[in-house]
Formats: sequence, structure tokens, C-alpha cells
Amino acid sequence: MQSSHLKTNGFTLVELIVVMSLIAVMAAFAVPQVAGFLFADQLKGSVRKLVGLIHRTSQLAQQQQVPYVLVYHQKERTFTALPEKIDPDSLVEQKNNQLQLGDAVDVRDFWSWYGGTQQPDTYAIRFTEAGYVEPTIIHVNKDDDAAFSVILSPFSGKVQVISGHVQPDNTLLFQ
Repeated sequence: MQSSHLKTNGFTLVELIVVMSLIAVMAAFAVPQVAGFLFADQLKGSVRKLVGLIHRTSQLAQQQQVPYVLVYHQKERTFTALPEKIDPDSLVEQKNNQLQLGDAVDVRDFWSWYGGTQQPDTYAIRFTEAGYVEPTIIHVNKDDDAAFSVILSPFSGKVQVISGHVQPDNTLLFQ
């Protein structure tokens, strides 16, 4: 007589359903954080790159001992760092010192110590041979009205980023 032996080394349907539901719950919590990491906010990314380009422009002015300008072109929505007096050889490295803003990101206006508030048609920020810059605030915003203010301090080389549209203030500019 043969006895029927059932295989007992597999998983039941109930166990598989429980495991799959636990995986689904963990994925529901992890995916928004992964999506936030992979698809970073365009405004924050553009502001971060702008701060890097500002530091790079100041460093180039100090290293080469020539004044540099950081030029914004509204039609192309680009920032470009150039020597104040351009020679044809420097046009090749212009692409390395250029920032294209994200699709939804735009510059609202510029404020400078001597020039006041300026509309961003074409605007230039001048860096001296020592890397110094006139106190300037760049107001950057996104389509959904999120905004950041990028504040350039004259002597410290420090660039502050503040959420929202800030008004010029001596304590803010000369920290």
C-alpha cells in the first residue's frame, strides 16, 4: 500500500499574499522619496547651479586677474560668465561657464546697490579682478509662484539663498 505524501516545502497562497502586500506597503512609502530624489525640483536645481556659476565667475576673475561679467539673457534664459574684454580664444570656454535655466524657471528681476531694481531683459553683474561684486539680489521664480532670492555679498564672496522674494536690507546684504 502506498501512502500519499504531500509536498510540504512550498508556500501557501495566503503566505504569498501577505508577503506581496507587505512589499506593496513598503514601496508606497519609499517611492515618493525616490521620486523626489530622481526628479528634483527645477527651481531648486537651477538656483543651486546659479550659485555655483556665481562662485565660478568670482574665482575666474581672481585667478586670471581680469574683471568678469555674469550676463543674463532673458530670451534664451541663460547666464553666461565672460571676461569683461572678450578675446576670440575665450569664446571656446564660454560653453563651460554657461547656465540654462529650467523650463519652468525664470528670473523675475535684479536689484543692485547702485542700479536699483532692473527688469531682466539683459543684465550683467560685474566681478572685479579681486572677485568682488556689487551687492545684488537676483529674484528667481517658478511658474507656480515658488520663488528664491539669491543674494550676492560684496566682499565676503558669500552667496545666500533665501526662500521667497526678499526686499533689500543692509543687514542682509553685508553679512
